[in-house]
Amino acid sequence: FPSLERRFGSLGSFYTSYTNIREGSYEVNPPFVPEIMTFMEQSIHSLLEDESRGPLSFLIIVPDWGGTNSTADKCLKSKFNTASTCIGSTQHVFADGAQHRVTDRYRPSSWDTAVILLQNGGGKKKWPITTEQLAEAVTTAFSRNGNNTEGGGTNYKKEENLYAWEARGSKKGGRQGKNIPIKRKKSSGHNESSHQRKKQNTIDESF
Repeated sequence: FPSLERRFGSLGSFYTSYTNIREGSYEVNPPFVPEIMTFMEQSIHSLLEDESRGPLSFLIIVPDWGGTNSTADKCLKSKFNTASTCIGSTQHVFADGAQHRVTDRYRPSSWDTAVILLQNGGGKKKWPITTEQLAEAVTTAFSRNGNNTEGGGTNYKKEENLYAWEARGSKKGGRQGKNIPIKRKKSSGHNESSHQRKKQNTIDESF
């Protein structure tokens, strides 16, 4: 809906309008669909490779599913990667799509999330940041504490538990019976990408 979205600052569809980007700093949080993320990664790299463009900076937020051919892996290995971090699944939340009808608007993440800053030379000079600064900023911003306006955002100290959240039942935003996902292996430290971690033998059994 271009006529409506333009009023909220939209520059148009990324699919057809990304070549119009000449310079600027952008957050890129695409739908977590492999084909869409692949298109996004390839398009952004084509912009960064174009030396005729001005300063460019793209903060990319994608799931770290592991493997050597994922969007996260390609961005982490990119020559334009100036800062990056991975937030463990138990350390952050997303706003639930059903937040309008549940008491807890934040949903524990299903996967580790990779946050990668891709910049060309001009972008790196105009918007400098270190991996340490990026990790500190996004780890706080993605946490329940960082989004909790009650009590100054300092009351919640537990690890996020997706399975406990899902087991609350559909009336509270979770799932019912057999639809509750099977527990998977716990993620380790939040500053390592999942494909770099050693296999863990610990399974989170706590609700």
